[in-house]
Amino acid sequence: MFWRPKSISQLVLLGLLTVIAPLCIAIFFTVQTLDELAIRNSRVSQTAVSLTRISQVFQSDMLNLERRARQYLTLQDASLLEMFKREREQSQGQLTEIRRILTETGTPDIALHQVRDGLADIMSALPVDAAELSTQLGLFAELGVSSQQFQRLSQAYVDSQLAQHRAHTDELKDSLLVMVSLLAALTAGFSLALIYWVNKPIKQIESEIHHLGAGELGHAIRISGPLEMQTLGLELEWLRNRLSELEQEKQQFMRHMSHELKTPLASLREGADLMAEGVVGDLELKQQEIVDIIQQNSRELQRLIENLLDYNQVLASQELRAEVVDLDGLWQELLHNYQLRIRKKRLDVRISGSVEEWCVDPAKMRTVLDNLLSNAVNHSPEQGIIDINWQIATGVLMVDVANSGQPIPHADQRKIFRPFYQGSAKRSGPIKGSGIGLSVARECAYAQGGTLDLVVNPDFPVCFRLQCPDLNQVAA
Repeated sequence: MFWRPKSISQLVLLGLLTVIAPLCIAIFFTVQTLDELAIRNSRVSQTAVSLTRISQVFQSDMLNLERRARQYLTLQDASLLEMFKREREQSQGQLTEIRRILTETGTPDIALHQVRDGLADIMSALPVDAAELSTQLGLFAELGVSSQQFQRLSQAYVDSQLAQHRAHTDELKDSLLVMVSLLAALTAGFSLALIYWVNKPIKQIESEIHHLGAGELGHAIRISGPLEMQTLGLELEWLRNRLSELEQEKQQFMRHMSHELKTPLASLREGADLMAEGVVGDLELKQQEIVDIIQQNSRELQRLIENLLDYNQVLASQELRAEVVDLDGLWQELLHNYQLRIRKKRLDVRISGSVEEWCVDPAKMRTVLDNLLSNAVNHSPEQGIIDINWQIATGVLMVDVANSGQPIPHADQRKIFRPFYQGSAKRSGPIKGSGIGLSVARECAYAQGGTLDLVVNPDFPVCFRLQCPDLNQVAA
C-alpha cells in the first residue's frame, strides 16, 4: 500500500526532501559530468599541444639535418659529420616519441600512422658514411615532403579532436538540460501531489464549516489526511453533535412556548371580538376605536408569534397544495387586516394587477404577501406611499411591493433575508419585529419554485419582487 505521511511534520519533511532530492541529484550529475569533461579536455589539450609542438620541432630538425649534410659535403669537416649523426639520432628519437603519443591516445588516423612510419623508414635509410651521403641527398627531398605532409595531417588531427571535444561538450550540455528539465518536472509533480494532499483535508474542513454555518447537521463529519487534520475533524464532529443538541433543545423550547403564548393571546383576541360584536353592550365611537386598536395589534402580535414559533415548521414543510387563487381578492383581504394602521399613518396604497388568477400554494403565497405588506406598512413614513403591482413576465407571475420608506443601507441589503436579522431602518408601531418575516417569505417563495429579492425601482426607495411560476405547469 502506498505510504502516506501521518502528520503535518512528516508532510513538511517529505516536501523538503522532495524539493532537495532532485536538486542534489542534479548537482551530483553536474559535478560528475564536469569532472569527466575536465579530464577529457585535459587529455585532448595535452595531445594537441604535444603533437603540435613535436611536429613543429621535427620539421625544424629536418631542415637543420639537410643543411648539416650539405655543409659537410661542401666543407668535408669531420665535426659536421658528427653533428649530422647526433641530429639524425635526435630526429629518430622524436619519431619514437611521436609513435608513443599516437599509441597512447589511440589515434585512429591511418594516414597519420603511415606518414609517420614512412618518415621513420626514410630516417633509417639516411647513410652516415661520407661516401654514401653524397649519393643519397635525394632522400632529403622525400623526407621534407613527408615531414610537411605529417605536419598537415597532425594539424588536421588536432583540429578534428578539438571539434569532437566541442561536439561532446554540446551533447553533455543538452543531456544536462534534459536531465534538469525532467527533474524539474518530477519535482513539480511531487509538489502538486503534496499540495493536493495538504489542500484536500483543508477543503473538506472548509466545506464542513460552511455546512455547519448553513445549519446542515444531518451528516457525520469525516476528515481524511494528516493526523492533525483528522483530530480537527473530530472536533468539528463534536461541534456538529453539540449544535444538533442545541437545535433540538430550541425546537422543544418553541413547542413548549407555543401553548404558553398562544393561549393568553387567544383569550385576548376572543375578548376583543366579543366587545366589538356588542356582547357587553353597545360601544361608543371612542370605545370602538380602542377595541379596533386592540384587535389590530393582537392580530399583528399573533402574526409575529406565529412567524417566530412556526419558523422551523415553515422551513420543513415542503408539501405543496396547488390551487387557483384570486390575486386581487387575496390582496384586498390582506389590506383589510391593516386598514387601521393604514388610516392611522394616512398611507396611500396603490394596487394594480394585470392577472386575475394564478395557481399557487394558497398558504405559502398568503404568508409571502402578508409579510411583504406588513414590512411595507411598518417601514413607510407618515403619509407615505405603498405601491403593489403584479403582472406576467416571461411566463412567471411577478409581484412588486414598493414603499416610500427609507432606503435600505447597502450593508443591510445582503443580510435582510437572514433569520432574526434586524436592519438599521426604523420600524414604526408599538410592536417590535422578530426579524424573520422576510426570511419566512423567501423560504415560502423558494418552496414554490420562485424567488424573492430586493430590486431597484426608479420611483421608490424600497422594492421587493416576488417571482412565482404556475404550479400546474411546474407539476406537468
